[in-house]
Amino acid sequence: MAESTQLILNAIKQTTDEWRANDQKRDAGLPTQFPDVTRYDNLSYGPAGVENLLDVYTPKEIKKNVPVIIDVHGGGNVYGSKELYQHYCLGWARAGFGVVNFNYRLAPNTPFPGALRDTALIGKWVSEHGEAYHLDTNNVFIIGDSAGGTLAEQYLTAYSNEDYRKSLGLADSGKLQIRGSCLNSGFYFIKRAGAVPENSMMSAYYTPAVLKKYDRELHTENFVTEKFPSVFVMTANHDFLHDEGIRFDQFLIDRGITHEFRVYGTEEEPREHVFQLNQRDNVAAKANHAQAEFLRSLVKK
Repeated sequence: MAESTQLILNAIKQTTDEWRANDQKRDAGLPTQFPDVTRYDNLSYGPAGVENLLDVYTPKEIKKNVPVIIDVHGGGNVYGSKELYQHYCLGWARAGFGVVNFNYRLAPNTPFPGALRDTALIGKWVSEHGEAYHLDTNNVFIIGDSAGGTLAEQYLTAYSNEDYRKSLGLADSGKLQIRGSCLNSGFYFIKRAGAVPENSMMSAYYTPAVLKKYDRELHTENFVTEKFPSVFVMTANHDFLHDEGIRFDQFLIDRGITHEFRVYGTEEEPREHVFQLNQRDNVAAKANHAQAEFLRSLVKK
């Protein structure tokens, strides 16, 4: 095994072991069933086995289709699952949304654009099957955090720019009407100098070959047009990707794209990367409520 490959694998193991321990501690004892939520688990949306499974959560006893959130989990493109994100997504279902929570293929086995192609397949699945689960395909929202925020930004760009979608071989979104999004603690400028360090965990997904082959497409910002859906961009004062949020806010301002930008946490009560996943945190609850109100304001009757 090449030395560089072993360095990357070591970085992945060390980091994901830490993340797993922290996530298990954060979510210990949280319920996975609620009397006001219906779950449909382990539905297949693609050919990649367990990596192409999804769950759907909806408010119970709904009589009409409900606005739908497609949630794109984070994890540096090497970690994460729908099981890990079920608590966060169940919270959205309890807030009145239908939620699609899915696995996608991870690096190092699957480099870019594998996870993005899976995200596009989810859009196709919702377009074709969503109404069977009372999902309103005329009111769709995309939420992503961390690496999922990057995937969500790329998918929204593909949704609103056919050139970008076709250049990456992404599935068409069919009849989906994406009304808005929430991008949380994301990484938005892949080709910025030094953004993908050599032999880092990130380079398992954005490999040197990928960076060369997809140089044009990884300048995602060059494909963002005025058709990009309205977006709520969120970060935290101690988020290690805080400055990415600042850059993206300014980018959206410069292009006149409708959005909100919020930074949560104070020096007395700081908040860190993807704090909004913590179902026991009062600041997370306020942030998630603000995003829910933003999305509700975009629903079309």
